[in-house]
Amino acid sequence: MARPRKFNVDEALDAAMNAFWERGYEATSLADLMQAMGLQKGSIYKAFGDKHSLFMNAMERYLNAAYEFHRTVIEGEASPKEGLKAWIEKLTEFSTSKQGICRGCLMINTTIELGPHDAEMETPLKIHFSRLEKLLAKTVARGQKLSEFRQDMNSTQLGELLLSVMTGLFVGLKGPMTEDKSRRIWGMALQVLE
Repeated sequence: MARPRKFNVDEALDAAMNAFWERGYEATSLADLMQAMGLQKGSIYKAFGDKHSLFMNAMERYLNAAYEFHRTVIEGEASPKEGLKAWIEKLTEFSTSKQGICRGCLMINTTIELGPHDAEMETPLKIHFSRLEKLLAKTVARGQKLSEFRQDMNSTQLGELLLSVMTGLFVGLKGPMTEDKSRRIWGMALQVLE
């Protein structure tokens, strides 16, 4: 008879996710995962399979939580315009570290590191980008109906623009881009919508 697990699966996945987020997939060793998760190699393999399977599980958890974060912030305000402003503010706070190190977005980090050559990761990333584009396009369309945003441009294309700005800024903030520059670019993106 199999022994019951003596650890919380969600907590273990969160610990693995943070280890991958900190170092990237390739640079995260099994020893790093064992230390982060507080588990032995056998427990990790038994519960999650190999390193790649563990990563896929952690990414699924991250992508679902990330989407809910975006949706909740955007839809939690009184108007689409205020929702996008709150979203931009939260993204800026999220991407700026007090220690001067920006981990960026795990989705975007993974897209850069694994997207070009990991076929198994391609589908979840495409689904996530598509969900975000649809959320942003829907928000812009609502704002257009309320005359908060310009109506001479397609809401789908404006949603794509916002997602492109977000991904570019997350990459830039991992390098030399400053928080002030990020806020200035976000301000210009909002001006395009108005």
